[in-house]
Amino acid sequence: MSVMNDRPPPLLKVEGLGKHYPLPRQSLFTAPGRLQALDGVSFELESGGALGLVGASGSGKSTLARLLMALERPDAGRVELLGRELHALNPRDLRNARRDIAIVFQDPAGALDPRMTVERSVGEPLEMLERMPRAMRRERVLETLEAVGLSAADLGRYPHQFSGGQRQRIAIARALVTRPRLIIADEPVSALDMSVQAQVLNLLQDLRQRFGMGLLLISHDLAVVAQLCERLMVLEAGRITRQGRTEDLLQAL
Repeated sequence: MSVMNDRPPPLLKVEGLGKHYPLPRQSLFTAPGRLQALDGVSFELESGGALGLVGASGSGKSTLARLLMALERPDAGRVELLGRELHALNPRDLRNARRDIAIVFQDPAGALDPRMTVERSVGEPLEMLERMPRAMRRERVLETLEAVGLSAADLGRYPHQFSGGQRQRIAIARALVTRPRLIIADEPVSALDMSVQAQVLNLLQDLRQRFGMGLLLISHDLAVVAQLCERLMVLEAGRITRQGRTEDLLQAL
């Protein structure tokens, strides 16, 4: 008698992901080369889990983030979010799926439009993805700002009026406002002073537990990953060379 497998799909499942980019042609008589940015990358992240991805500059970390957000298409493999293959979805279904995934970038200043108030900037994903009425949108924005340590007094201010750490809190609020199931944090503290980094990392940890989100933390800094993530992957030249429990891998490295 067969046994039914009722295990729900993982939050994120990546299988055999590959991506290459063409290199400039060296001459008219030779074919252009190519850069293999990712090669056979596979991993899973369960709902509510925290997974760290570490690698040197040029290892393929940011390429992976773009593929996971469906901002680019892979040359091989697949990305599944809650059982949905992102790159096979039609534009309408992909837009719906993007409610469940958000990204926090390295540079908060670059992620925020300097011409937009905090209220507009944080609320923009709701306008684009949720079509939420204005009053409800303002309420959600304020609730999310308060969750990251800001207040109603900040709604009408502009990014240049905040410190680097505060701007990153605004960027995190913008990512959180749709209540995603997965946050991808791509080097979220590397542009911040050391004194502010711990505050932002503690905030991410608190928010993950409060909202029950999964977290994929991308960094070149093992100490940052060790602070937040139960599991760790090492990316080298586009390949996952090690993955497992963070504590075990840190002892082996």
